[in-house]
Amino acid sequence: MMKVIITLLTVIASRSVSCSCRIDQVPETGTCLYQIQCTETIKGIQLGNECQGSPNLNVEIDVNLRNAADTFHLNVDTDFLSKITKLTVLSNWPNTDLPFLDSMPSLRHVYLSYSQMKKINNSPFRNLINLETIDLSHNSISKIDELFQFEIRPSKMRKLSLAFNFIINVPGDTFEQLVSLQELDLSHNFIEELSEEPFLNLTNLVTLRLNHNKIFDLNGAINNLINLHHLYLSHNQIDNIDMESLKTIMHLQTFDISQNKMEKLNSIIFSRHWDHFSNRSICRIILSENYIHVLHNASDFFDRLRRNSSKNKVQLSTELDLSKNEISHIEYNAFYAIVKLESLDLSNNKLTSFDVNSEHLVYVKYLNLSCNYLQSLYYESFLLMNNLQNLDLSHNYMDYFPDKTLSNSYKLKFINVTYNEITKINNLRITFHPEGGVLDLSNNGLSALNIPVNEAWGLRELILNSNNITNANLIRLTDQRDLVRLDMSKNHIQEINETTLQLPDKLGSLDLSFNEIQVIRPSAFYRVSHLQTLRLSHNRIQTIGYGVFRGLTELLNLDLSYNQIGILDSKVFMDLKLLTFLSLKYNGLIVFDRESWLTHKHDLKVYLDGNNLSCDWVAKALSDFYNGYSKMYPTVIETEFSGSSIDGVPCMQDDQKIYKPQSNYVMDDRLLLTSQKILEAVKEQTSFLKKYIWRSVLQDSEMQTSTIHIVK
Repeated sequence: MMKVIITLLTVIASRSVSCSCRIDQVPETGTCLYQIQCTETIKGIQLGNECQGSPNLNVEIDVNLRNAADTFHLNVDTDFLSKITKLTVLSNWPNTDLPFLDSMPSLRHVYLSYSQMKKINNSPFRNLINLETIDLSHNSISKIDELFQFEIRPSKMRKLSLAFNFIINVPGDTFEQLVSLQELDLSHNFIEELSEEPFLNLTNLVTLRLNHNKIFDLNGAINNLINLHHLYLSHNQIDNIDMESLKTIMHLQTFDISQNKMEKLNSIIFSRHWDHFSNRSICRIILSENYIHVLHNASDFFDRLRRNSSKNKVQLSTELDLSKNEISHIEYNAFYAIVKLESLDLSNNKLTSFDVNSEHLVYVKYLNLSCNYLQSLYYESFLLMNNLQNLDLSHNYMDYFPDKTLSNSYKLKFINVTYNEITKINNLRITFHPEGGVLDLSNNGLSALNIPVNEAWGLRELILNSNNITNANLIRLTDQRDLVRLDMSKNHIQEINETTLQLPDKLGSLDLSFNEIQVIRPSAFYRVSHLQTLRLSHNRIQTIGYGVFRGLTELLNLDLSYNQIGILDSKVFMDLKLLTFLSLKYNGLIVFDRESWLTHKHDLKVYLDGNNLSCDWVAKALSDFYNGYSKMYPTVIETEFSGSSIDGVPCMQDDQKIYKPQSNYVMDDRLLLTSQKILEAVKEQTSFLKKYIWRSVLQDSEMQTSTIHIVK
């Protein structure tokens, strides 16, 4: 192996051609693999001796060639060309015969995409009987009628891509000889008609891509594709599918006809045979972005299909996408023909009600009813939906939360009821998944919410942002023992005191950002003593009093950014023993006493973007941190590139200082604290003096007593 690599590198180094090669040789597996990358031409490539002429080794030569003329082969060793098995070319050949292909009889895979080809002449693949893959995508080819003519049929041919070209017509005999083809990609062209049945002989075809064309009628083009599993027809102009084509569609595992002009929907599209489905297959039917108005009941024809399916042990599930249509009515048994429907998307339609047979929705895990005109939900439609996990009811006109409707669902993981008209909730009689669930009620008119004990079992995250909450006391969640995250941002809360937060003690994250909070009273958060994250950014807070954060001994993250806190004393954070991240960005801070953090036990990052602290303060704080005197590390999210800064932290020089009068509230507190310290010192000194005097008196008394005894 080393001999081969050294020989190859020596040859490459001696050439002026820009060509680099890499060889991975694994003789123990019976394969010699060469991967070669060249520019303009191929020269000086020599195979290792052990990979030449040995019938026991499978030699694979993968050549990647750039910026070469289509006559590059004229100056290349013909013996080497004959051994190439995979060729990738990126060049500029507007009109070509691809003459080099005649010198490569061993080719199995040829990739000629992005080569600016407009016309390919004279059936250049005619002698390549070993071909498995041809990729001509991303060119400008318009004519393909004689392109795939062969002297001997290529029985190994499996994949052909003509995507992203300028093909308009596909004559009937275009693919006549490619009988073994399994995957054909004609997407992103300008095909209008399929009237000549161009796929007539492709009975082994498994995947057919015709998406992003201008097809308006299938014209029976797919009727003979008995082994077709995946059909992609999106972004065309199809308005109807004939009955014969529907019979083929019944065999499909993937049927995508989204973004067409379908108005009427034959319910046979939903039914499926099980002839070639493997176990645990997922069937995808995509009908989104059409003009469908009504989903009709399935006919009796499907009873026979269901009886036949009961004899088949294949486990099949179905995903159905009907979003972005104009569906205003769904008949009661519309989903009868669908086998094990697990995902149903009816979003962006015109539904005013959803009254269907819940027997056909037993397996549904994902249901999207968003962006409709729903005002209520029928209990019967959800009666048997015991497997429902994700429900989207957003962007409707519901003025209440349908908790009774969902009372039989026990696996709910996510419920989205955003952008409705709910103003009040007094009950939540639903049960979430054992792993926990999320309820999003944001962007309603909600002002009050009360979840009594033994309701909303498993609710772990509740999102209430962008509502009409003015009094947080009306959000009563004290009995929600599973709740760990609560978002009440973007509301109208103005004050928080010791009775405001009626929340569970085990709450771990509370978001009160983007409110109108001006005042936070002492002990405001004592009910949520297990908080680890508290967000109070984008409010109107000017002062933080002592005792505000009392009891938050587990808090790790505190966000006070984008407020109006000009003066701050670190003593207000005395209870926050585990605090790790503190954001004070864009407050306009000019005074920040940090002395209380000199004994902080953990590293504490304090983000100070957009403030007016002095450079002396920043320098001292950084020095104390780097020297190990303090655990408090002043830093920023975004480094300043203009103005004064130290280690990226913005600061004000003496001649730039902005003086701001201190509020009476803060001055009184600071004076009071100083006075208390003085009084405590005086008291301590007085106590010491008393003890000293008393000890002296006792000693004098003892000495006098001893003297009297001696005299006697």
